[in-house]
Amino acid sequence: MAQHGMTRGDWLRLGSMLAIIVAAALLILIPARPVKDIMKLGLDLQGGVRLVLEAEGVAAMSSEEQTDTIDRTIEILKNRSDTYGLANYEIRRYGPDRILVSIPGVTDPEEARRLIGQTAVLEFRRVVKAGVAATDDLVPSSSSQEVLYTKTGIPIVVDRDVLLTGAALSNATVKTSTQVGSMGEVMVLLTFSQEGAEQFAQVVRDLGAGQMLAIVLDDVVQSYPVLQDSIVAAARQGWREVQNSTTISGASMAAGEAKTLAAVLRAGALPVSVNIAEETSIGPSLGSDSIRRGMMSMAIGFVLVLIYMFALYGRLGAVANIALLFNMLITVGGLIAFGAVLTMAGIAGVVLTIGMSVDSNIIIFERIKEERRTGKTALAAVRAAYDRSLAVITDTNATTFVTALILLFVGSGPFRGFAVTLALGIAGTVYCVLIPSRYLLERAGFWRFIPARWAGQEK
Repeated sequence: MAQHGMTRGDWLRLGSMLAIIVAAALLILIPARPVKDIMKLGLDLQGGVRLVLEAEGVAAMSSEEQTDTIDRTIEILKNRSDTYGLANYEIRRYGPDRILVSIPGVTDPEEARRLIGQTAVLEFRRVVKAGVAATDDLVPSSSSQEVLYTKTGIPIVVDRDVLLTGAALSNATVKTSTQVGSMGEVMVLLTFSQEGAEQFAQVVRDLGAGQMLAIVLDDVVQSYPVLQDSIVAAARQGWREVQNSTTISGASMAAGEAKTLAAVLRAGALPVSVNIAEETSIGPSLGSDSIRRGMMSMAIGFVLVLIYMFALYGRLGAVANIALLFNMLITVGGLIAFGAVLTMAGIAGVVLTIGMSVDSNIIIFERIKEERRTGKTALAAVRAAYDRSLAVITDTNATTFVTALILLFVGSGPFRGFAVTLALGIAGTVYCVLIPSRYLLERAGFWRFIPARWAGQEK
């Protein structure tokens, strides 16, 4: 160790380094897991589905209407993806009337397509007559009526007038029935807003007991319950009594279908219909190959830099290499801690960070050479080098960090993946050159390995 005792600042430096090591061990090393389980991976690494959605009728709108419609559609799609639990998705504008949707790690692409493309127009209508089987042939008695069908093909004659829409809902959740006779049946519980509950209560009072009310989603009758005396009596008592009393159910409704339906109802209807114009599926094997190649490129770059620093600076190069290791722990740990998505472009940012990390140490080492030539001792040269190089190191890294932030907030897709790892790498670089590197040189005694020839002396 160095000749002088540890100062408070030295203990803080040592404590921060130990904290990084412990945090990295908890996040990365303990327990040992595959890369895909340690951090979130992008579409190019994990595989998944890439969809290009085309909005119908947008091309005929004005520029302002196009922007508003596409923005509202994107917001609803994001809400659906959030409520459905799709991870690491990316939804952004892709031209004047198109939307790009990237969903990594999707195990059921068809389910994702249904969720994204569904318009979800929910309506409540009065039932005039209900069939019993799909073979029944029902005919409307007037032009104010029409025939709709259930998912199993049973015809239902309903009024064309819509009594209530999905706009009256405030929430939709999946639940499992505990009632005798329907035990275990999956259903979607509809929760009305206050205004919606008041409207629903009025509808129930107007229809009366014994009347059937059809719950129609995108022109398909989901269910058509008979209004019982109990719900009519509850409606007479006020909106609070019917706010959570309506469900969409059916013996054939699967848990996944109910989850999708609830997510769509919570997010609301899309302002326009969307068609899937393009679809690209990336298999998990291609993603695994990308991970393998990316990890290999990082490993090769890391080893080559280690060898180069040892060859150029001898044992003093160990300082830069240890600082580089710390920077990798900070970058990877930051990606995990902040839930950032690692992409192939992000791996490129990590590889770039490897070179930039030692670059700051090279500035310090070359400055030490200049200070030694003025006659300073090795330890004094180290301190002078840091004092005079601090501005250069912070300025050069600050400008790159600002560029990374611009890419992060303005860019999209691969640009953001690159920006995230680059920003973390730059922050780690500044920390490592000022904390671990300086501690090792000043307090851990690495200043003793400064070559004598740097002072114009022979070894």
